[in-house]
Amino acid sequence: MDNHIESLKYLISIFTLSVLFLLQACATTPSPGNPWQTPNISISFSSEEETAEVVDFMQPCIDYARETFPEAVRRFKAGLPPNTSFIVVARNDQKGHFYMEVNAVNESQIQGRINSSERVKWRPYDAGDKLSLDLTDIVDWLIIYPDRPEEGNLTGKYLLMRKDGLMSGPCNPQHSEFQHFRLFLENYSFVPPSEAGWRMRGRDENFDVSLATVATGSMNEVNTIYSVRYKAPIFKTDQELINKITETEKKNIGDPDRVTLLDHKVIAYKEKETRCVLSDQVIEDKKALLDKSGKRGLMIREILSLVCVHPKEQDTVVALSYSQRYHPGQKDSKFPDKANNVFQSLAFSE
Repeated sequence: MDNHIESLKYLISIFTLSVLFLLQACATTPSPGNPWQTPNISISFSSEEETAEVVDFMQPCIDYARETFPEAVRRFKAGLPPNTSFIVVARNDQKGHFYMEVNAVNESQIQGRINSSERVKWRPYDAGDKLSLDLTDIVDWLIIYPDRPEEGNLTGKYLLMRKDGLMSGPCNPQHSEFQHFRLFLENYSFVPPSEAGWRMRGRDENFDVSLATVATGSMNEVNTIYSVRYKAPIFKTDQELINKITETEKKNIGDPDRVTLLDHKVIAYKEKETRCVLSDQVIEDKKALLDKSGKRGLMIREILSLVCVHPKEQDTVVALSYSQRYHPGQKDSKFPDKANNVFQSLAFSE
């Protein structure tokens, strides 16, 4: 594991389904930096026949979106939380679809602003231009929140899940994958914990994304999840990967005057269709922050990490870590199961 960590780059632009037949989402949604929002990324299919099949497969979710649209409109009219956007995906006369942010809805039409330069009904529009649509033009809708997962957008999620091998066949609105939030990153995705208390901390120079539980006043428990994708040597055996991860984690343990590595295990993980290892580090921190007043003392941090070679890019590694911090003797007995639930959700795309 080297230090050349690839920065996460959302390709927030269009769905390019095929050079032969296009289903274009030709506009970015209003908050491209929002990690709770499902990204729009370029998706290509191998033939016109495959593209036509996918178009047919999306119809059940389009039908569902139209059925649920009136309830979404009711909530919009009642008032959505601050910094929340109501978006519709509409059919274009050209080959594809586009996004429009909703400003008003009446009995037969939707008024809003288009989100990119686009030709709609044979007329050119610039991003931000006002536009009116018939209700019959709608193929999907989404509500984008600044601090929690978006709602709707089943067609967009379906395409991403097909890409990650999580769905095949027709889009089923009742599929289990639609019952939780999946975080899509560059060439991989995973499902964060669904219980209350987790917040997204976004990205920095070290991680693609990180999440954490909200600390209590005493900070007895601070759990974190973080993931990163980076370039690495090609590992020919599990043992080579085990050796490299063991070496790197020991090297990066931190200040020896502050932390002590109490236990460290790295073993092969066989539950993915690619080479993976599972690491378990138990670290004693003698200067841990104990409360918000700045008091410091002894706490234990355990880090479980799943490190996998990307199945399509053998020189790329994805590392997904789940850590817990606790006072000595107060370890959460369910921590391994919680971490494994997240690890099992890890999926890879091309």
